[in-house]
Amino acid sequence: LDWNNRILTLLGIWPSDPNNLRFTLSFGYMAIQLALEYADLFQSTNTFEHIVANLTQNITFTTIVFQVMLLRLNCRQLKEVIVTVREDFHEENYESCEERKVFLAYYKQSRIFFLTAVPMVLSTAITTYLAPLASVPGMKNRNETVKWNLPYHMRMFHDVSQLHSYALTYAAQLPFVFIASFGHTGPDCLIVTLMLHVCGQLAVLGERIGNMSTDYQECGLAIEKCVRKHVRLIRMAKDLEESYNVILLVQLIGGTVLICILTYNVLANTGRGQKAHFLTFSLYVLSVLLLIYVYCFIGESLIQESTKVHRALTQCAWHEMPLKYEKMIIICMGRAQQPLILTAGKFYIFSMRNFTAILRTSMAYLSVLRSLL
Repeated sequence: LDWNNRILTLLGIWPSDPNNLRFTLSFGYMAIQLALEYADLFQSTNTFEHIVANLTQNITFTTIVFQVMLLRLNCRQLKEVIVTVREDFHEENYESCEERKVFLAYYKQSRIFFLTAVPMVLSTAITTYLAPLASVPGMKNRNETVKWNLPYHMRMFHDVSQLHSYALTYAAQLPFVFIASFGHTGPDCLIVTLMLHVCGQLAVLGERIGNMSTDYQECGLAIEKCVRKHVRLIRMAKDLEESYNVILLVQLIGGTVLICILTYNVLANTGRGQKAHFLTFSLYVLSVLLLIYVYCFIGESLIQESTKVHRALTQCAWHEMPLKYEKMIIICMGRAQQPLILTAGKFYIFSMRNFTAILRTSMAYLSVLRSLL
């Protein structure tokens, strides 16, 4: 959570301590950049290849703006979840080494994602920013007229053909590299961290139910703790799903289209021998694939762990317990029959099975795109 805190604080959207000034500056800067992207898109409707090149960036920037805005709107609800999550890091909440081991396994997964996603997205943003400069030496070697291209497909309302104005405009777009990178990875890392935390706690709950004693004096307190923990985890999962389902819908639609467009760009630049653009688009498509894969992975983990809780409840010796506690276990069984899920827009369930469906859809779009160009 501390790493998430550092990234989201830079944009003023850390749920526990939102900063209106930072949010206004970063969001305003992104909104201006996005408006210029759309202006360029509408200006170049007669060139299909330029439209594809514009959409490659435009879809990502639109997704980032929506993510940042929606996260800011849901700060209050997410703050409550974060407060609850921090309580689970106290060692006295775990009754055995096995419970701690199960929880830490999920915690390590969130760290791995953070250490992979942030450098990958930042590397993609930096290579995108530097790509126009990398093509200049090649133009000079071929005795071609040097084209001063900007890193982003934006409509400029001033002349950038002169080196001085080009350099100033190019430098003015540098902050967008970091704002876009953190706006892209920050909300994603937060949902992954929080959802994997819920999965880890469900795994702990399943472990605890499996080791529950049937002794009259011991089982009463243990069952009450398990019931309270189960209700708490269900509430956390629902709050996270409520806060993020629209963000995930935007990510799903944008990601599916992006995989198609980016794969096309990778294939096109392979044929043209443009190494700088090939590297940029390759990193780009890997970043999008990683993100969608992780969403499907945590959705699958949530389904599996909540199903394991139900299995643990049915397999424990509940029929040997006093009648009062039998009823409590049966009520928990009834609720646990419906697994917890992570959805996009409350209708598309993230799972490993649906990950392959997303890839198939993207490849179908790619076939259509290649036939048009």
